[in-house]
Amino acid sequence: MRGLLTLDDLREAVAEGTIDTVVVAQVDMQGRLMGKRLQAEFFLESGWREIHSCNYLLSTDLEMDTVPGYREAGWATGYGDHVMRPEDREDGAAHQNRAETPA
Repeated sequence: MRGLLTLDDLREAVAEGTIDTVVVAQVDMQGRLMGKRLQAEFFLESGWREIHSCNYLLSTDLEMDTVPGYREAGWATGYGDHVMRPEDREDGAAHQNRAETPA
């Protein structure tokens, strides 16, 4: 399959057996995609609402060592969770980062 999928397209592809894994990721400070690989069925059951990831993933260098100076994450403030909420956009337009730190 090519291009962006809607949630309905994904459901159909999973039912057909064309897709078995979904990657939910965000871009870190080095420009890398960091996140989780999920079994497609799990993503369709609950992962499409939100997925949690540690903000440690956003604040490391290329060797995955922690780097001081990030406001959102560090040894001084702790490494908390981010909530990633995948967005199903019919127009396929990119959106701004919606990752949030839970209260």
